Amino acid sequence: MSDWLLEKYLNIHPGFNSNELTIWVLHADKTPPHIGISIKESFYSLKINGKDDGLAIPTLLQLMDKKEIPTLAITLNIPMSHEQVKSVFLSFGSKIGVNQTCLSPITRLLTPQLNDLILIELLSELDKQEQIKSVYGFNLPHGYVGIPNYTRETIQQRIHAVQPSER
Repeated sequence: MSDWLLEKYLNIHPGFNSNELTIWVLHADKTPPHIGISIKESFYSLKINGKDDGLAIPTLLQLMDKKEIPTLAITLNIPMSHEQVKSVFLSFGSKIGVNQTCLSPITRLLTPQLNDLILIELLSELDKQEQIKSVYGFNLPHGYVGIPNYTRETIQQRIHAVQPSER
């Protein structure tokens, strides 16, 4: 399932509007990628070592370009306010906690009735509900075919591998 949605939606970033509700798949060629969300030029993401809480989209784009981070930006047809996004991220701690991933706050926002989804499951659900508007690619490597397939166990292994040890 590694070529999920790309043939149906992918654009190489002309026409991208950073004011729209957008799921960001950073390191889109890695297993697992890092996931964030933005609305109204503000980016939010829960990370192992902290969280992005309203990072300006131009700053994110500069970082992606400077480090050549392969990224997908998935714009959505879901009515949502900036305050709703901010409120959900405020309800999470200052970094990924026990039984949480970077996708946890995003799932709570977009599909509160479904818990413990991985990215491909979330995107499939949004696609089924016709809530995906477009997918934009930034810095994608030649021959990129889609989000690599992975499992919940892969996510937990990655979190444990990069998490600082508690001393």
